[in-house]
Amino acid sequence: MNLQDWSYDHPADAVDLARPGALNSLLDRYGGSRPEVLTNVLAHAYASGAQSAVLEYRYIDPDYRNEHSQFYSTTFRRYPSVAHRLHFFAEQMPPSLTSRDEPTRFNNVGYLGYTVLRPLPGAPVGRTMLAPQIGTQPHVTCLARDQVNLLGEPLGVMGTPFVSQDAQMSVCAHATLWMIAYYHHLAFGGPRLLPGDITAAVPDDIGRGLPSMGLTLYQISVAASRLGYPALVYGLDPPPPGESPFRLACRYLNSGIPVIVGGAEHVFVLVGYERLNPGQPDERIRFIRHDDEVGIYIGVDNYLLDAYAPWEYLVIPLPQKVYMSGEDAEVIGELYLRQALDDNAAKVGTDLRDRLDRKPRELSFRSTVVLSNDFKTGLEARQVPATLAAVYRRMQMSRWIWVVEVVDRELRRLNQPCVLAEAIIDATDQLRDKHVLSWRIPALVGQWNPDNDTLSHRTLDPMPPLPSVSRANG
Repeated sequence: MNLQDWSYDHPADAVDLARPGALNSLLDRYGGSRPEVLTNVLAHAYASGAQSAVLEYRYIDPDYRNEHSQFYSTTFRRYPSVAHRLHFFAEQMPPSLTSRDEPTRFNNVGYLGYTVLRPLPGAPVGRTMLAPQIGTQPHVTCLARDQVNLLGEPLGVMGTPFVSQDAQMSVCAHATLWMIAYYHHLAFGGPRLLPGDITAAVPDDIGRGLPSMGLTLYQISVAASRLGYPALVYGLDPPPPGESPFRLACRYLNSGIPVIVGGAEHVFVLVGYERLNPGQPDERIRFIRHDDEVGIYIGVDNYLLDAYAPWEYLVIPLPQKVYMSGEDAEVIGELYLRQALDDNAAKVGTDLRDRLDRKPRELSFRSTVVLSNDFKTGLEARQVPATLAAVYRRMQMSRWIWVVEVVDRELRRLNQPCVLAEAIIDATDQLRDKHVLSWRIPALVGQWNPDNDTLSHRTLDPMPPLPSVSRANG
């Protein structure tokens, strides 16, 4: 496509994706010299049930416009400064799209998301937000809502942000950091960062900045911190004692926090996971990732046999007020829950305490970091009994809290409420002076007052297992 192909005298066109050859036509038009990622995006939209699309012309995309001003406007080859945006729908387009006399309405057309098409033959796929396919959606834990405006009509989609690298201003690490930053912007209200902000945050003491020669682990972690998301870094050869890549990654995926993985000189981002064959001897974790060189919602059935094996490290960019790691929170939560069961055995019995040590394991600990306001407002949806909800809602909490739950593995396998007890931990606390804000065991809840270092108790009515606060399904 030449420069003239990116501006038209009308704002948009409808595309009938049910027409034979429609996807190939889009691929021929926009695929450029590296069509692989666009092929994946189009295939994903089609598999999600897309029946039609709208091509929005002369779209001023803030991310590509930033890339253009920072880099592409400086090259000898001319690149247009505008992009196109392709919106996908589950139904056919209304006749009003082509009418000059009435506004276009997209009510009940089933919006599936969008992809920005950049005028870069080597990297056509820009900012992309598509909903996961129905079979995958329950296992994508890092979902956020994005809202766009198409011809004056607001449209929303739940998904995980994606962008492909252009191998010039951004390589895989830049693209991954952009996905993390845009996700935190949508999910937790972080700042809206542009590609130039990502580039500027990278320390320039190793290699050339533009065009990028690739980033080291040090540069990735420092850049994440400079962007406002201080990162935990875990080496996986070997992992920390008592840990595994599954345990480390799933704590944060449970919380809706994406995890960066590095291996084979490439990085990508994990956005969810699924338990395969739960409760069986061959139970395993299937991760779901965004790979800027391949596409969206890609399944990783066995990380040991992955194309990027061996996985060498995990980088978890965190919100500013999450000081404590998931493994430290789990240590504190388990300690206090066991102590509470021992101290109150006469009141609550010893069954749960005995089950914690029973072999084979019937119970496990699950840790999730969550905004305390979201924790409180979600109590009703989780059907937490009113007496317990009253305690939690009146409790003073830090902005972010770790919730360490005792989970019945069999109930979890059956996708039933499975939480038998939990501890709530201040995410700004520390391991050397262990405290919990609250613990709850059968028929008893304890609350610690951090201002005067006192602990109060309240007896509860017996309650059935509760749903987990975790975003993970199963």
